[in-house]
Amino acid sequence: MQMVKIQIPDKGESAHAGMILARQGRVDCYADDVYIVPESALKALDAMAIRYIEIERGGLDFAEKTLRDTLAAHAQRRAHRKPGKVSADA
Repeated sequence: MQMVKIQIPDKGESAHAGMILARQGRVDCYADDVYIVPESALKALDAMAIRYIEIERGGLDFAEKTLRDTLAAHAQRRAHRKPGKVSADA
């Protein structure tokens, strides 16, 4: 199965596209209105005249790697934060 990384530049269209894409199978959502969707989902966006920018293509392993890398980066950012002090009197 071919997966496609797209960005929908219009915020309003992106919200509407998210609902359309959810009906098309697996959808991974990222920051800045970026999605990884099955190639077949692009037909649904075209049919609804929703404009998108194709960024990259790959297989299921491409989608899994993108998700894994995003989660790892998020975990790294959290690990570098200093924990706040908690009062024992609360």
